[in-house]
Amino acid sequence: MQDLKANLDGVVKELYALDAKERGTDNAISDKYRATRTEIVNVIQTINQTTDTISEQLQKITTYKKLMLLTYKDIQASRSGMVDTKQYIEDFSNFIYKLDNKLYNEDTNSIDEIKLLVNSDNVPVTLANDHMIQSMMVQLNDLMSNFQDNETAQLETIKKLNDLKSRTKDTIEQYQIEIEKLQQKKNYLLQFMKLYQNDTTQKQLTMNNFFESTKWVYDKTVELVKDIKKWVYKVDFDMEKKLSLLNAIEEDNQAYPLAWPLYPIEKIQTYFGDVAFQKEYGVPHIGIQIQATQWTPVYASRNGIAYFVADNDEIGINWTMIVHTDWYITVYQYLNKTVIKPGDIIRRGQLIGYSWGEPGTRGAGFISKGANLTFEIFKDGIAMDPFDILDASIVKDQNALPDGYQIKYLRDKYARPIDITNLDLMTGDSLAKRESQFLTRYGVGIYRQVAFREDVVKDTNIDKDMVICIAFAESTLGKYLSTNANIGNVGNNDRWDRVPFTSAYGWARAIPVTLNNAFLWWYHTINQLSRYGNKDGKIYASSPINWQTNVLKCLSQIKGYYIPEDFPFRTGLNPNIDNPTPETITFGETLSK
Repeated sequence: MQDLKANLDGVVKELYALDAKERGTDNAISDKYRATRTEIVNVIQTINQTTDTISEQLQKITTYKKLMLLTYKDIQASRSGMVDTKQYIEDFSNFIYKLDNKLYNEDTNSIDEIKLLVNSDNVPVTLANDHMIQSMMVQLNDLMSNFQDNETAQLETIKKLNDLKSRTKDTIEQYQIEIEKLQQKKNYLLQFMKLYQNDTTQKQLTMNNFFESTKWVYDKTVELVKDIKKWVYKVDFDMEKKLSLLNAIEEDNQAYPLAWPLYPIEKIQTYFGDVAFQKEYGVPHIGIQIQATQWTPVYASRNGIAYFVADNDEIGINWTMIVHTDWYITVYQYLNKTVIKPGDIIRRGQLIGYSWGEPGTRGAGFISKGANLTFEIFKDGIAMDPFDILDASIVKDQNALPDGYQIKYLRDKYARPIDITNLDLMTGDSLAKRESQFLTRYGVGIYRQVAFREDVVKDTNIDKDMVICIAFAESTLGKYLSTNANIGNVGNNDRWDRVPFTSAYGWARAIPVTLNNAFLWWYHTINQLSRYGNKDGKIYASSPINWQTNVLKCLSQIKGYYIPEDFPFRTGLNPNIDNPTPETITFGETLSK
């Protein structure tokens, strides 16, 4: 934070110097410089305000740490009390049954048959005393009540601790995002100031790029689309050869020709044909702006070829164009990071990059309207309203859509291949809370623990909710696996042989590892994994409908919105992409070698 502040002080000084230089002898500045200066000042103010927010986040983290330490101590004290009470109950019970040592053998701590025979006609008088028995039972009940109270208190304390851990983790993640955002904005400002101080030609070019980046991207997009429609390819690779390879890939049988590029769809900032956008930028709005936080994964909407990729640190907009089969073209703007390159063959649901779009950050320029992904679709060279093509029912909140899209939402909702209109979605207001709510309802033992499900997917880049739901579909999260403590460390291979694992972790870990192996590493969507959506290729699940249905319903419950069949389950690149591992372990499913 001190480093950020120090750099900003330098930017402010340079800005004052530029003011003096721009004013010159006539003490006047141009409208374009005035507008530029306004944008720079806005970013500086944003950074200052955000550093204050970061300070608050750090204070929250410190407070959470202190509360967590106190909660740990409460748990330890509660456990100590439970152990003592449990020992009292055990000792008291032994006392009742061993009273007068008339029936028990102290050496073996068991009933002595000889003593029992001798006393069979004369049960100890002490035990026959109603008053004493009642007194003992009252004391025993008190001990049991104390034990139950301690157990309840401990469970509440553990829940409090887990909530604190979750809040601390969320706050730390927000802190890291804000720090990275500020660093990007700072670098952007420094870069802009450096460019602006160059010669007049470079300065004018910078100014034009700064203010006309949105129009430039529009013009470039329209130009490329027109060329592609005329089979004119301005690329450095053999487009005809790439098209042949693309056409050789059989398109999956999909309910919709294109898929959404990211999830969840919570808010559309700007719709197709927005009049205010055209008035401000001088070009029509031929797509939709989807609100998206930083590092939201962005996926290809259909099999295609990466035709154009802008991914750099320069001032301007980073964007990608993909040419698909059936004369579809899609465009993805405001990418903070791109993981594909021109000429790559892309599969539907494949990760192509990450979104951002906040003004002053990488790939967004200064004049973006906030964190978003701008998504455009062309068919036969004509810009289409994405809502005419995509599944509108995936939008998380129907009420967030304008009236004109409500009918499309309902039509798509009841056209789903799997009816989940009456599905009981989890009610938590965050993904973490919905996950915990689901696992509390269905999970057994260790499957309920937050740390367990996070460790299972570590370094695999597989959506942890996908792994939870596969485990749910195959074992109901440990309830139906024949193993010690009913937690689960046995599965079945493709021959239905029982495959043992040394732990529940080993069994659960095998799920994401299998999804990254040499046979499944190039699959990206749920329906590609099962015989439901993949009729001939290598698969994970042999069930033609049940596995798919259970996974989709489970994911929908956790995510809090309808999950489609082509939902992408990778959150990052496959870590084994250059050297896929040969694991073929599956559980009650089929996977050909």
